[in-house]
Amino acid sequence: MSLVIHQYAFGDAGTFTAEQETVGEPGPGEVRLRQRAVGVNYIDLAFRSGAVGGGGFPVTIGLEAAGDVEAVGPGVTAFNVGDRVTYTSAPGANAEKRLIQASSLLRLPDGITYEQGAAMTAKGLTAGALITKAYPVGEGDVILVHAAAGGVGSLLIRWAKAAGAVVIGTVGSTAKTAAAEANGADHVYALDSGQDVVAEIQRITGGRGVDAVFDGVGRDTVGLSLRAVTENGTVVLFGASSGQPAVDEELVSRRGITLSRPSLDSLVPGHDERQSLADELFGLVVSGDLGETVVTTYPLTDIARAHRDLESRRTTGSLVLTV
Repeated sequence: MSLVIHQYAFGDAGTFTAEQETVGEPGPGEVRLRQRAVGVNYIDLAFRSGAVGGGGFPVTIGLEAAGDVEAVGPGVTAFNVGDRVTYTSAPGANAEKRLIQASSLLRLPDGITYEQGAAMTAKGLTAGALITKAYPVGEGDVILVHAAAGGVGSLLIRWAKAAGAVVIGTVGSTAKTAAAEANGADHVYALDSGQDVVAEIQRITGGRGVDAVFDGVGRDTVGLSLRAVTENGTVVLFGASSGQPAVDEELVSRRGITLSRPSLDSLVPGHDERQSLADELFGLVVSGDLGETVVTTYPLTDIARAHRDLESRRTTGSLVLTV
């Protein structure tokens, strides 16, 4: 039997139901995974509410987890029983055990804990793809990262600093300023402080603006992003935790801004390429270049509290459900 978190209706965090169910043998191309840690991400809130996804009830949401291969199905040669693995973008993660396509899995090295794997596979691959592909950050670049105390923001800052960039960060409240500074940002501004962030950026850059903006917040920050970037600079919109952004297309055109709306799948489409990026990510973690992985853990049965804490934006770093 396996503990699984079902929903029988879309809505708030009160719609979760913990149940036991039997998980069968893996079919062709599948493995049965004994999960140890499950990541909680902003996109889960949209799946929970029914804003994205759908399907017949009961549904099990969650896209990211780490654990051990418990059984392999016919035709699976890349993994063996006992292998440590992680994954992202595979719905149904909020469970103790599950069946999953072997092609969705990435190898988790011994130097990375299950909690780190569940906390950073999606965020780390996203940060790595943004930094190396959406806008390849290099020595001397000046970039702006919104939500600088969050999971992706933290990794973006540290990865960019390792590449030699100057990083300006914003956070939603002054309470998160210290966390963003601890992540390595050179300058941090709280959006609730009343400071003119664009003016500060102009001062720091000698009136030029930043080379690129990495904006995972969306509606609340897109205007700032478009005003803070240099002429012919790049704004990367990769998320919308505050809602979908309303982009001033006339401003984009007039200032020659390159506006990018990438996804992980579009930046890193192949499994081998994704495993290579994961290897680079985990190597940077083991070497210490990405600093400490800040993780807040909750039991899987306490998923409702984890979702409420995430929605309230009281959290820093990554949220993980332990199984």
